[in-house]
Amino acid sequence: MITVKAQRRPLNVKARALRRKGLIPAVLYGAHLDPLHVALSETDVQKLFSRITRSTMVELLVDGESYRVFVKDVQIDPITTKFLHLDFYVPEAGRALEIAIPVKIEGEAPGVKAGGVLELVHPEIPVEAPPEKVPPHIVVDVSKLGLDEAILVRDIPWPEGVRPLLPPEDAVVVVVPPKVEVAPAEAPAAEAMAPETPAAPAKPEAAKPEPKKS
Repeated sequence: MITVKAQRRPLNVKARALRRKGLIPAVLYGAHLDPLHVALSETDVQKLFSRITRSTMVELLVDGESYRVFVKDVQIDPITTKFLHLDFYVPEAGRALEIAIPVKIEGEAPGVKAGGVLELVHPEIPVEAPPEKVPPHIVVDVSKLGLDEAILVRDIPWPEGVRPLLPPEDAVVVVVPPKVEVAPAEAPAAEAMAPETPAAPAKPEAAKPEPKKS
């Protein structure tokens, strides 16, 4: 289990002041725990998020006291991409919780080698499991997946104690055939399309007046 240290933070210190000191404000909470306001080193936070997923259980040491937590929410500055604030959820030991587990693809699908396109239908799968049973990701092996084939929820070897909350028939990964673009038919030449103009009927000659008889 990955361990990271934190320190309690007084609420009268503004978050901006903490960040200027290289600290990221955070809060821990749970159904059985009053909110605990802490701060973590920005360097430690960057290292932490390079190694975990949203479903990775982390040991958070707050002034020597240990808490087992999951990342609940992350606020990031949209311009600088720096961390602004973290929420950690402290689950109750032994009590099942609902959480989304990311899907990790392994192998190369024969259907892709044949020209197909691999589509990940569910990048994350919601599950119900005791906190200690939640895996950081679910591995889906596509090394036998051909064209027009799919791996369903029921095909995945789920760890003991982990129950997926999607229907068993839901596709997680599929290999679809490549799209064939049909070139539009060329339009016939304008002359061929234009109807023939019928010849104008000949104008009848004007009748000549007959000479008067004397």
